[in-house]
Parts: sequence; C-alpha cells; structure tokens
Amino acid sequence: MMRTESRQLVKEISFHNDRRGACSWILNLLWLVLGGWHMWLTWFLTGIALCATIVGIPCGWQAIKISIFLLFPFGKSITYTHENIEDEAGRCCFRSCNCFLNVVWAVTVGWILALQALLTGVALFVTIIGIPFAIPCFKLTYLCFCPFGVDFTAEEVQTIVVTSSTTNYHSMPV
Repeated sequence: MMRTESRQLVKEISFHNDRRGACSWILNLLWLVLGGWHMWLTWFLTGIALCATIVGIPCGWQAIKISIFLLFPFGKSITYTHENIEDEAGRCCFRSCNCFLNVVWAVTVGWILALQALLTGVALFVTIIGIPFAIPCFKLTYLCFCPFGVDFTAEEVQTIVVTSSTTNYHSMPV
C-alpha cells in the first residue's frame, strides 16, 4: 500500500532593477548644471560642519547622505529603513529614536534648509521649464524635517511568489 502526501511549496523570487534611464540621467545633468549644485553644496557643507562637532556626527551624516541624493535626484525613491527590521520591538525602538532625532534636527538645522528648498522650489516652479526641477526641491522640503530613518535607492524591487505542489510517495510495509 502506498501513501501519498501532497505539499505546496511557496518561494519568493525578487528581481532588482535600476529604474534610472536615459531621461533620468539627462534631467540629473541639467539639474546639476542649472541649479542643483548650490543645494548640494549647502547640504554638504552643513554636514561637514555638523561632523566637526562630536555631538553632531549623526546629523552630519544624514546631511551628507541627503547631499549625495541632491547630486542626482531624478530616478531615485525614498525608502524607510525601519521596514527592513523583522522584530516588532526593534522596529518600535528604531522609530522612536528616529522620531526624537528628527525633532532635534527640525528645531536646530532643518527649518533653515527647508526654507532654502521651499524658496528654490517656488522660484523654479514659476518658470515653466523649471517645473520638473521644482519637484525634487519639494521632496527635499519634506526631508528637511525628517531625515532620520530614510534611505535613497534607484532600485526597483519586484517580488514574484512561485508556488508548486509536490507529491511524496512513501512505501509502507504491508
């Protein structure tokens, strides 16, 4: 006599694609030449100044990370780093620390940089040609108040769930 046991296997396959195409690179070069360099320079020098103090190193690192985003903002998206943490308690602690650091950042340095980003975005938005370049400025205004807990990526992750059923045959002694 044979016993059959049927199980279903589930496997996730992830594909990582770079979403930046030729259009994104052209917009990034135009952004850098036409006005993005001053925002990059402001954020980079702010990060260096904050890193010069021992207490300001976490804030300085975030400012440098955002300045690198400002070099080539087109084709990148913002992801939250707490989404990668599996443990709920660890995720809660990580979000609480980020919330505290975001409040300190917004009160001290963030509002000045947000004002720069907002005024630059409005000035670019007034011209018709500057509208695509105003959008990264408005994204940056949001980041000026909460830079902790975000990361930038040009990758697009597509996950496919594959299922298959397998049948195991076991010989049973008679």
